[in-house]
Amino acid sequence: MRRHRLLAAAGLVLAAAARAGDAPRLRAVDPAELSYTYAVGAFAPEYTPPAPGSYVLPTIDTVTDHALVDADGRPTTLFALTRGRLAVVAFVYTTCIEATGCPLSLGVLHRLDRAIAGDRELARRVTLVTISFDPERDTPARMAVMRSFHAPASDWRFATTRDEAELQPLLADFDQPVAKLRFADGAWSGLFRHVLKVFLLDGESRVRNVYSVGLLDATLVLTDLRTLLLEGARSPG
Repeated sequence: MRRHRLLAAAGLVLAAAARAGDAPRLRAVDPAELSYTYAVGAFAPEYTPPAPGSYVLPTIDTVTDHALVDADGRPTTLFALTRGRLAVVAFVYTTCIEATGCPLSLGVLHRLDRAIAGDRELARRVTLVTISFDPERDTPARMAVMRSFHAPASDWRFATTRDEAELQPLLADFDQPVAKLRFADGAWSGLFRHVLKVFLLDGESRVRNVYSVGLLDATLVLTDLRTLLLEGARSPG
């Protein structure tokens, strides 16, 4: 039953995105593709993650603050959304139709949201942030549709940028490659070429892990979050 609800919900997202402005014509999506992304247990690692706190997550990079617009249309910033907490940050565009692309990212964050909401310490210390890299079509109103679809149970924020000028420094800071796919005549196809990345930030906005298709699993992310919580508990002061 849960699997069927997720498949139906995935179809609603695509339909809502197509109605919300001048979205490109989408090809029919094979239900098998949605099952591949949203089915229970999809992308589960073939190993048991080590116990939280039994390993160290080195600092990969440090990001700076960037201007955003939240799903209610209010100006905000990345740091205003994360508020010095642990954060899982994902970049998406709402009309993505690749089974192992943005739908996978949203599906994993959906599972994280429910797990975090059920853990008092994680709910207090963690925020999820989904940011669109398609500000032309992913307006605050469309991001609000995405938020209402997922009905966050934890602190899961949806945001976009005002324009490309604000978007590009943000993507460069996270080293998130994104490019518009164009036809031979130079016209935009409405699709993006992008590398699926989800970023784990600590309370000082340092990148501590980057998950892509082969590693993007809710269980692993939760283990990493608990590892960072334990790290903070051991730190002096």
